[in-house]
Amino acid sequence: MSKLWLRYPVRLPTILATLFGFLFPISTILLLLWHDKMAFSWGNIAALHHLHYDLLIVWTAPLILGCFGNFSGKTSWLLKQKMDSLEQHSTQLNTILDTAASAIVSIDKTGAILSFNHAAERIFGYAASEIIGKNINCLMPAAVAAQHDLYLQRYLETKKANILGNRREVEAQRKNGEIFPVLLRVNPMELDGELFFSGLIDDISETRALQAQLGQAQKLEAIGQLASGVAHEINTPIQYIGDNLSALHDNFIDIIDYQNALRDLVDQSRKPELDALQDKYDMAFILEDSPKAIRQAKEGVERVAEIVKAMKAFSHIEQGQHKQTIDLHEALKSALTISRNGYKYIAEIETDFSPDVATIECYASELNQVFLNLIINAAHAIEEKKAGMGLIRIATRKQGNMVEILVQDNGAGIPEEIQEKVFNLFFTTKEVGKGTGQGLSLSHSIIVEKHRGKLFFESNAGIGTTFHIQLPVRLAD
Repeated sequence: MSKLWLRYPVRLPTILATLFGFLFPISTILLLLWHDKMAFSWGNIAALHHLHYDLLIVWTAPLILGCFGNFSGKTSWLLKQKMDSLEQHSTQLNTILDTAASAIVSIDKTGAILSFNHAAERIFGYAASEIIGKNINCLMPAAVAAQHDLYLQRYLETKKANILGNRREVEAQRKNGEIFPVLLRVNPMELDGELFFSGLIDDISETRALQAQLGQAQKLEAIGQLASGVAHEINTPIQYIGDNLSALHDNFIDIIDYQNALRDLVDQSRKPELDALQDKYDMAFILEDSPKAIRQAKEGVERVAEIVKAMKAFSHIEQGQHKQTIDLHEALKSALTISRNGYKYIAEIETDFSPDVATIECYASELNQVFLNLIINAAHAIEEKKAGMGLIRIATRKQGNMVEILVQDNGAGIPEEIQEKVFNLFFTTKEVGKGTGQGLSLSHSIIVEKHRGKLFFESNAGIGTTFHIQLPVRLAD
């Protein structure tokens, strides 16, 4: 029957109504034949029609019912087509909303959430069932929520869209309290005289992280090129200064020997004059102090040469940022040398480099930046604790086809309530001017995403923190 209905959407109701209509005149004729005690025959039926002309009118009932059936069937079919079309459009619209990459949220004029698509659930961490009906402010930090209420109130009063319809960057808040950047566009809409607002929201935290990482890489490249050039320019004069100091040191030894030999040759009667002359020009102090000064100058030059060497190693950036093989321990030593000014008055350094660890394949400039970030963070943690000279310990060990680097400190530690946020972009507990909140986030991205390694930590407030870097010895192609 269902197939017949689909095939003959109008014809079937017409036929059924017509057949039903024939029951009325046929039953009338049968009753009249029975009442007049007449036999059922075509002659008697014809006689009844001659006696009762109104029977001809009764025969119009099937025609009337047939027309009515045709009308009702066609009307039902058209209504069904409209309903199917509306249902299809509704399904398409819901599918588009639920498969959209952007969060789409609608609210009424009081700020109550009316709809919340799948992308919004994914971005904000709320299920639609638990967020619909709540105020939209729960998706914003307090400062942004206050601005939003002001904008909404101003629009309701003036009907002027100052920022509505414009795409702008604001901060949003996930269910777990994380603050993150989004691009937002809000548009008003009116349905059946009621005012509503729809918001299109895109999570741009990954984009911002990539931009920050790109900016950091560009800064590193510029600094690296500058440091490499400076190191090259310093290297030559430092080398001949060192050579001249060595020659000067040897010359002073010869002068001291000459002075001693001269005293032995001078006549005893002239020695008082010689002693007086030496006292006048303080020769004893000069001959004793000058070799010490030269030796200290040589040590300073050697220190400068060591820093220059570390700068050259740390700032070495290959064209195109290709992976390269480096000596891991030399890279760690260079990072310690470069960052020495940040910890020399705060912490002692202890290293425990495993002989099983040698070279690794990596993106050297980014990895050097990770080492530098972790060492500086360790120094800041010790400084924050304010308990005197601390200890930064760096260790390496081999783990199958991986190497692990540990950066330990006995500083202030990371409070448990913020530990899950430390790798979030722009999150920082440092005072203004001491950090941007990008260091650990970028370090995590460099180790995990670029090197396919792991970066995690163990920390106890007031005791210290250990960061674990796990890297493959060879990078996969």
